[in-house]
Amino acid sequence: MKAISSRTLAISCLQACIVGFGAGWIARSYPVKQSVPKGAFFLLVQMEFKTVADREKAEAIFAPEARWCRDHEPGTLSYEWARSDQNERAIVVVERYADKETAYAAVHKGSDAFKEFRPRLAALEPAIRGHSYVASDIGYTSRLE
Repeated sequence: MKAISSRTLAISCLQACIVGFGAGWIARSYPVKQSVPKGAFFLLVQMEFKTVADREKAEAIFAPEARWCRDHEPGTLSYEWARSDQNERAIVVVERYADKETAYAAVHKGSDAFKEFRPRLAALEPAIRGHSYVASDIGYTSRLE
């Protein structure tokens, strides 16, 4: 049996650590599989702004609100802003909550972050059309579920 040099051993250990760290880093970005609540509450909110500049201002206002929801509202299952591919002043916000009464009405709408966000958005005076839905539990929203 051939002896392994200290240098070779050190390099092998370092490689193993890097591979282990990389795998851990990747794994941490995928949430632990949890069951999705049945009958989740959805909101689809369409907005059209007067100008592209107003839409961009609204995006800057929305970004910290979305981060707040992700970090502090476990019942907010998704909260995403998407731009229209046909009208550069139009967007849709897709909101998905574990339930209407608690996750949406009490926690989300009751948060200080929402109370700060909503009037700032309203000041831009977008045309807003919103529709609410209860999930049928047919299909899926994410392959990670």
